[in-house]
Amino acid sequence: MTESELTAFALSLAGTAADCPFAEKDGALVFRHADTKKWFGLLLSVQRRYFGEGEGSEVCLNAKCPPELSAMLRQSYAGILPAYHMNKEQWVTVRLGCGVPDEEIRNILLLSRELTRKKGKVKEK
Repeated sequence: MTESELTAFALSLAGTAADCPFAEKDGALVFRHADTKKWFGLLLSVQRRYFGEGEGSEVCLNAKCPPELSAMLRQSYAGILPAYHMNKEQWVTVRLGCGVPDEEIRNILLLSRELTRKKGKVKEK
């Protein structure tokens, strides 16, 4: 999946907003819930040396994920790692173009969106 395909998919989801809250040269794009402004995805460029692979950078997605699923995904795909610059138990980094199927990437983003959505208030009796 390419950066533009992932961005188009994320923005096609109802109630999604995107912005670049960091330095413009950084180019990181945050996908948020339009109503609460909570993040559910971060599209960013990560230096390959972070992955132990030398020079250059690549585009990655950070998304929220339950710890038990995170562990399973990391075992299944070499392109899914503990999150870069995020809580490594609650978030994963998906390396775009590193063998993770497009459908899996979409499902991870949808799950992250669900995990970060506004929760309804529980009425007390």
